[in-house]
Amino acid sequence: MKSETTKKSELGEPDSHVMMRHAKTIIRFLLIVALIATSVLLLFFRPAAYLAAIPVPVLLLGYILVSYLERQSKAKVLRSKNLSTISQEEVEMDVEYAGIYTALALTLLLALGTFIVAATMVEDWSMTGLVAAVFLLLSVFILFPYIPLFIADAAHDEREKLQHEAELREEPEE
Repeated sequence: MKSETTKKSELGEPDSHVMMRHAKTIIRFLLIVALIATSVLLLFFRPAAYLAAIPVPVLLLGYILVSYLERQSKAKVLRSKNLSTISQEEVEMDVEYAGIYTALALTLLLALGTFIVAATMVEDWSMTGLVAAVFLLLSVFILFPYIPLFIADAAHDEREKLQHEAELREEPEE
């Protein structure tokens, strides 16, 4: 049987850190795939090589941002010693990072979707990048009123989850 102090100190990893670690893994994977695809296309199908190279700088900047956010959300940065509950600062960071994670995921899905649609519609590979960019701007324009709602909903869900976890922690054991 664990003592009360041991049980209170087991807060686990902050949700914001978990979300950013997952985002970092996904972006790292996509960066590797883009670099490999660029190399392969340069060797075998030179007219389409630029398509795989276009996302590399954006993914690299995203990777740097997510790495910074992950470093800021580590438990040892957010928590002081002998902390038995999650601080308000950590709750706010978790809620904010849930919105950031949702925005990153939505952007990634839109970019991949528009690229796939453009690649299937255009027969000339030199025009695929331009068509994908136009489709991406068009989809962002169409979804513009809904994007903040997606982000706010993710932040709201994260806040409710944290409040529910806090209520469960505060219940006395029998």
